Amino acid sequence: MADPYYTDDSATLHLGNSLDILPTLPDTSVDAIVTDPPYEVGIAGQAWDSTGIAYSVPLWAECLRVLKPGGHLLAFGAPRTYHRMVCAAEDAGFRVIDQLDWIYTHGKPKGADLARAIDRHRDDRDEILQVTMWFKTVRDAAGWTTARLNALFGFHPGGQATHWTTQGVAAAIPTSAQWVVLRETLGFDDAEIRPTLERLWARKGVVGEAWEQREIISTRIEATRDTSLYQGYSGVRVVSAPHSEDAKRWAGWNTALKPAHDPILLARKSTGYDSLVSGLLRHGVGGLNVAGCPASGGGWPANVLLGHDCPEGRCLPGCPVREVGESVRTFPVFRLNSKTPAAERHQLPDGTQHETPKPLDLMRWLVRLVTPPDGTVLDPFAGSGTTLEAAAVEGFRAIGVEQHEPYARLIQARLSKPIASVLFGETA
Repeated sequence: MADPYYTDDSATLHLGNSLDILPTLPDTSVDAIVTDPPYEVGIAGQAWDSTGIAYSVPLWAECLRVLKPGGHLLAFGAPRTYHRMVCAAEDAGFRVIDQLDWIYTHGKPKGADLARAIDRHRDDRDEILQVTMWFKTVRDAAGWTTARLNALFGFHPGGQATHWTTQGVAAAIPTSAQWVVLRETLGFDDAEIRPTLERLWARKGVVGEAWEQREIISTRIEATRDTSLYQGYSGVRVVSAPHSEDAKRWAGWNTALKPAHDPILLARKSTGYDSLVSGLLRHGVGGLNVAGCPASGGGWPANVLLGHDCPEGRCLPGCPVREVGESVRTFPVFRLNSKTPAAERHQLPDGTQHETPKPLDLMRWLVRLVTPPDGTVLDPFAGSGTTLEAAAVEGFRAIGVEQHEPYARLIQARLSKPIASVLFGETA
C-alpha cells in the first residue's frame, strides 16, 4: 500500500492520482465506496473538473477490485454528464441498482437569456469568413498546412490555427500579434485584407448597438451572493428591457432550467457464484441499511433526498420537519440552506477552500446506508473531505485519495478535529 499523506484512528488519506493509488490497495479490502467525482463540466473554471477521469473504465475497474463482493458504490454526478459516468462504471463490471436524487430548491439558473443575448449579439461572420478564405489561399500558396501553423505557435494538432482557414461555424481570425508572426513567416502582403482585419480587431469584445439602447428598469447590488463560482460577476444585478424587435420577440426565453437535483449512482459489485444472502454472510456486505436511514417521518427511505426548511439545529432524517405535508415525510429530509452551509465550507489560513463541498448530514446518511458496522469506506475523490469526516462521525473507517495537495491539507485539518466539535460545534 502507498505511504499515506495522513492517517489517524478513523481515516487514511493518500495524496496522488486515484489511478496510481488504487492499484496499491489490496483486493476486496473495502466495504463501500461513497464518492463525489468531478462532474466534468469545468465548474468554476477548475481544471480538475474537466479531465474525464469520472468516465474512466480503468478507474472504476480498480474501485470494483478493491470492493468486497456485494459491496455498494454511491457516486454523485451532474445531470448532463451523469450517464457517461454510469456507463463507465457499468462497463467496468458494476451492476447498476438505482439512481438516487438529491433535490434542492436553491440552484442558480445558468442558462442564457435569449433576449439579452440577441441585443448583445454582433454579427461579424461574413467578414470573418472573408478573412479565413483569403488566408487559406495565402497559406496554400506558401505550401503550408494547418498542422504546421499549429506547430509554429505551439498549439496542439487541432488548435487555434485550424479556425483561421475554415468556412465552418468555428471560423475565427488570428490576433494582431499572431498576424504579425504569420505575415513575417509566410511572407505575404496583407494590404488587400488589412482594413477588414482592423475593423474586426477593433470590434473584438464590443457588444451589439442594441445593448446600449436597452431601457434600464432596475439596478440592485446582491451583496450577500457568493460570487466565487460565477467568474466575471460583479454582484450588481441590472434588469433592462429588450430593445431590438428580435429581442422583444424572444423575451422570456432562456436556454436552461433552474438546477434542482444532483443524481447519485447506486451500484453493486457481483457476489460471483454466491447468492446475495450467501455473499452477505461470507463478506459482510450486500444490503442497504434502511432501518438506520429512515425517511423524515420514519419508515422506508426513498431514492429521493430532499432539502427542506427544518427547526433550529441539524435536520437529520427522522427529525420533525416544519410545515411539510405527509407525503414529504416519506422522504429522507436534510436541512435546506445553501447547498452546503457556510459553517461547513472549511477554509485554511492561506485561503484554500474547496469549491463544491457536499453537506455533512447528506454524506453521513449515504455512508450509513451502504456501510456495515465497523466497515471501511473508500472515497477515491476525497475533495473537501466531507465523506471521510462523515464516515468518522458515523463510526466507520475511511480511506481517501486526493491528488491536489492544498485540498489534502484541508482534509487533514478537518479530520484532526475531535468528533464532538463536529457534532456539537465545540472547540477542540
